[in-house]
Amino acid sequence: MKTPAKCQKICFCHYGIGWRDGVNVVLRNLTGGLKKRCPSLDIFLLGGEIKEKILEEAHYKTIPELLPTKKKITKSQLKEQSVIIAKKLARQTKEIDTLIIENPFMGDYHLSAMLGYWLYAKDYKPQSTKLFFRVHDYFRDSKKYSNKVKKIFSPKEIKKIINNEKVDGFFVINHSLKEKLIKEGISPKKIFYLPNPIDKTLFARALTRKEEKLLRKRLLIPIEAKILLYPARVVPRKNIEEAILLTYFLRKMTGENYALVISGKVDRHDPEGAEYYQRLKKLTEKLDFPVIFTKGLLPTEREYDYTGRIKQFSIGDLYKSSQAIITTSQKEGFGYPFLECWLARKIVVGRWLRDVISDFEQSGLNFNWLYHRFFVDEQKTDLAEIENGKNFKRIEKVKNIFNNKKTLEKLFELNKISLIKTIKVLQDKKSQKEIIKKNLERVRKVYEISKVTEQFLKLVRIK
Repeated sequence: MKTPAKCQKICFCHYGIGWRDGVNVVLRNLTGGLKKRCPSLDIFLLGGEIKEKILEEAHYKTIPELLPTKKKITKSQLKEQSVIIAKKLARQTKEIDTLIIENPFMGDYHLSAMLGYWLYAKDYKPQSTKLFFRVHDYFRDSKKYSNKVKKIFSPKEIKKIINNEKVDGFFVINHSLKEKLIKEGISPKKIFYLPNPIDKTLFARALTRKEEKLLRKRLLIPIEAKILLYPARVVPRKNIEEAILLTYFLRKMTGENYALVISGKVDRHDPEGAEYYQRLKKLTEKLDFPVIFTKGLLPTEREYDYTGRIKQFSIGDLYKSSQAIITTSQKEGFGYPFLECWLARKIVVGRWLRDVISDFEQSGLNFNWLYHRFFVDEQKTDLAEIENGKNFKRIEKVKNIFNNKKTLEKLFELNKISLIKTIKVLQDKKSQKEIIKKNLERVRKVYEISKVTEQFLKLVRIK
């Protein structure tokens, strides 16, 4: 009689499970795909807290010390905290066959966790456990997250923490991260490109006229307006003031009644983000076209009340109701809008992002109409180069531009080539349809959940 095969146990570790962030979107999509592909797989989710369950069939565990804190601590306190995290991680994962630690290199965001992950791999990890680090963001790319690291640790110590020999592999969500890890001394053979999966089912539903009318009423979007949707949290790096200026020019040049809709949340616990929102609201109050903030994240699936009426529309519904997707962000970890637009069969306009778009282009996607710079003066200063910081200079710059008609005319001439390319892709329906068709085919082959799940299982060697 054959002994029953052992049920494989896999655990994903993140600072907070069920948070409304990009990593949790990835976890939701990937764990759902894994459970569908391998129903017998035992999935565990471990975090500093469990805010909400992202997969009903999963098991949930907590290590409170994984929650980031803004409290200042000394180097000795930092090391003590990292040992606590390493030991608790070892206890919570002692029966786990495969452990995936999400975003291990976040530096000042949670330096004790970054050090704790290193200690766990080096001194506490059971020999039988396969360990993978999945890198979404990298502390060296942000002054905010790298300052303290450089003050506390020497360059040699930092490289030692990152290049951990006991880690079986490093998953990177884009090719530029691979190059950065290689510079740290990690062998290319241990670095695997694993894109974040996207869920096509979010965009499968078509809206009736009645439903779209109700959606617009709920979100205060004029019924006759054409929606340019910016699916982004309201934080300075999203560069929303540029999207406002771009929308103005597109309206002026085409005569179309475009409304800019920003569908991300305003986080009242983030003072910088909350202040950014207040300043943006003051900027838009003086404009003669709609700029609408939903102020909260729309759910991934449409919600109904007990009578069967629509309680809340989904983000997919808003995508479907839009004329196009717009994004002017300065920096993205992955750039979901650049992929989700094709699943919703919508064109995307705005700024070309080097790390994100160059990565997608390597996968065969086309974004050749996006602009690289947006000039705001005759010295050809790029708006994205103006620091927002505490003084929000970028918003002030845009506010002054709107207050001066001559400046607006000059900026049109400076950005004419970019604006014409944007308008052409918006108005040439035949060309737009062909772009969407080709990009959609590539997205389905590379980024859809089932494809990424299949690749993931091969990399972690789970059958």
